[in-house]
Amino acid sequence: MRTPTPSGEPAALRPGGRWARALVALRVAITLALLTTLFFLFGLSPRRLLDAVSGADPPELALAFAVILALLLLLSLKWYVVARGLSVPVTFAAATRLYLAGMVLNNVLPTAIGGDAYRVYSLSRRSDVGFKRPFASVVIERGSGYAGLLVLSAAAAAFYFLGALAGVAASAALLAAFAIAYIALRRLDPVPDGDAVGWSWRRLPLAPSTIYLVAVLSVVQQAVWISTAALFGLAYDVSVPWSYWALTVTAITLLTLASVSVGGLGLREIGYVALLKPLDVDAGQAAAVGLAMGFAPSLLSLALLLPFAASASRSRQPATTPTDVAVR
Repeated sequence: MRTPTPSGEPAALRPGGRWARALVALRVAITLALLTTLFFLFGLSPRRLLDAVSGADPPELALAFAVILALLLLLSLKWYVVARGLSVPVTFAAATRLYLAGMVLNNVLPTAIGGDAYRVYSLSRRSDVGFKRPFASVVIERGSGYAGLLVLSAAAAAFYFLGALAGVAASAALLAAFAIAYIALRRLDPVPDGDAVGWSWRRLPLAPSTIYLVAVLSVVQQAVWISTAALFGLAYDVSVPWSYWALTVTAITLLTLASVSVGGLGLREIGYVALLKPLDVDAGQAAAVGLAMGFAPSLLSLALLLPFAASASRSRQPATTPTDVAVR
């Protein structure tokens, strides 16, 4: 007989339960198997991969990190806009801190959505608006990002496979679609405040202007992310068209949605090596790009969290009173 938790949930399903531990162990085992496959299937040795990683061009590598820094702030801004649009009381600084922490957790925890769950939990705790709105804010932020990536990949596919004329035509069609969507949204009646009318899953209290802003930010976000891959490629002496980078990043993003490995490790690198191989890209260089795309955002997020941690530590220190000074 299973031992129930205070909430009535079987103990095996708790975060530290038997099945949860087994799932974590399985994902770690899959990660190790994928890394082993990377080395044996593509004839890649650890020394060759290390040489490729260490052979990066410093200025171009620094530029790629600078672009990721701007991207992290852009992502935080988009989530902040969504949360505020859903009437969640949160500051940009708080949204940025939670987003950066979620980014780190998504890449280091052996779970599929640990960082997103942390964002939902923390935002619901600090905003005191319940669970639905914070959860919806994360879903909209993530979902709009995938939609923006698919939009860009459609234009990129036209450029790469059909030529410049078809690419320009596809881009013009997408711009026209954005313009039509903007006009249509402007004609909609403003949505009343969610607190005044009651919130439900069937009627998200997002104003038309907020919806359009989130859509634009999503496309810009993914254009910056694809450009980051291209910059890492240049840093590792991988020169392929931007349109092909867009298709590659889209494929890898969809591939790692399954989250079968820890932080996408192994699966992401195999994807980059396999997709760049037809363009005669060295396996070590392609794997180095995959590692950079996986770990650079987490490393920068961790670095950006340090000022927040220092600020929180100072705020917890008791203030020195005149009496304390006199006693000393």
